[in-house]
Amino acid sequence: MIGREDQLISLNQNYASPKSNLTILYGRHGTGKTTLIKEFIKDKKSFYYKAVPADDFEQNGMFGRAAGIESDSYYEIMKTLRDRGIMLFVVEEFHNIIKTDSDFMADVSRFVRDEPKVMVILSCSSVAWVENSMVKAMGNYAFNINAFMKLKEFSYSDFINRFHNTEPRELLYIYAITGGNPGYVDRWNENISIKENICRLFLTDKGAWYKEALNYVKDEFREISVYNTILSCLAMGRNKLNDIHEYTGYGRDKISVYLKNLIAREIVEKIFSYDVFGNENTRKGLYRIQDSFIEFWYRYIYQDWSRIDVTEPYEFYDSHIEDRLEEFVKNAFIRIAGEMLEILGEMHKLPFEAVRKGSWYGKNGDIHLIFEDKDSNGIIGQVYVDDRKVCMEDFDRLRENVQLAGINGRFYYLFSINGFSDDLKADNIATIGIEEL
Repeated sequence: MIGREDQLISLNQNYASPKSNLTILYGRHGTGKTTLIKEFIKDKKSFYYKAVPADDFEQNGMFGRAAGIESDSYYEIMKTLRDRGIMLFVVEEFHNIIKTDSDFMADVSRFVRDEPKVMVILSCSSVAWVENSMVKAMGNYAFNINAFMKLKEFSYSDFINRFHNTEPRELLYIYAITGGNPGYVDRWNENISIKENICRLFLTDKGAWYKEALNYVKDEFREISVYNTILSCLAMGRNKLNDIHEYTGYGRDKISVYLKNLIAREIVEKIFSYDVFGNENTRKGLYRIQDSFIEFWYRYIYQDWSRIDVTEPYEFYDSHIEDRLEEFVKNAFIRIAGEMLEILGEMHKLPFEAVRKGSWYGKNGDIHLIFEDKDSNGIIGQVYVDDRKVCMEDFDRLRENVQLAGINGRFYYLFSINGFSDDLKADNIATIGIEEL
């Protein structure tokens, strides 16, 4: 099971435990919770139920029908199934039960406490609810939880194992567009071009992703028009609160509240510059869309949605997307480069062991990756997506920013989509092309 081997091992270890346990499994839609659960339960006697929004009476009835047992008590239903030899119980989207029926967690907690050997998995697609509201909703019953497991998007090293016949440059583009979300990755057709995939998935009203980001945001929030506007601002590079204020006219306090809600759902992140002495050259108070799939949608689809319905997909791609893709993949490339440096560090193949890591956002340019040791010696990682080879002039500009940031740059790792010029040579410079990733 590509990309979820560690989680599958953890679930099996919990199942093999001699004691009963209650596990919370969560992650946004598409991260592979159901796929992981299906793989985990396939060789075990289990009961599976997926909760839909319903009142307490209807929910209890559907739970009982799924079990083939008539009872108004979740405890009695699970106890009867346990007496029939079932030891594993899975309830997906369990927040849909808790929000309307306070008896559910009482019954689950009692069941796990009373039975010497059962495993209950409660799964949820609302990350913000689990991390911000679940404990309050459960009350003291939250103390009965034995394990939390959060599924995130694929790392790049997991992602590339899903593709076998794709060129390295295309892999970068696919990773950026899908955000590494397993559900999105599964819909990508490796046998056709990036252009053809974008056209069939985004640029037709029958495409799977024609409204995908809009529907996701709509499911999470009520005032969709305000959130759409803020996300559109961020997608177009208006990444300071004042930028959004000047463009929209919304009050700064109002914008702050909406940004906080977007951050809670891991759609947006506030980015902090590396902590250096003297910050007069540093940009502060920056926000950006964290989810690159949503960023792609709001940058290319939302902005010109009215044209999509009256323009042929290939024509729209050629005129509105193709020439702007390289700049879009930059943040994904930075994440990949950071992952590579992390792996090199774990393998003890960096010049020294890093104890501090981060990025610097300067008024004259950014430093994408900074790894410092305990003596403040710095490893600098920089990503380039220009349509030309990286040259010594680019490196000199980077060193100027390193000096402005007050960082002791000892070693440099440069990452480029389009290679490097012959003049870029020095003992402290490592040049890494897209193929090497």
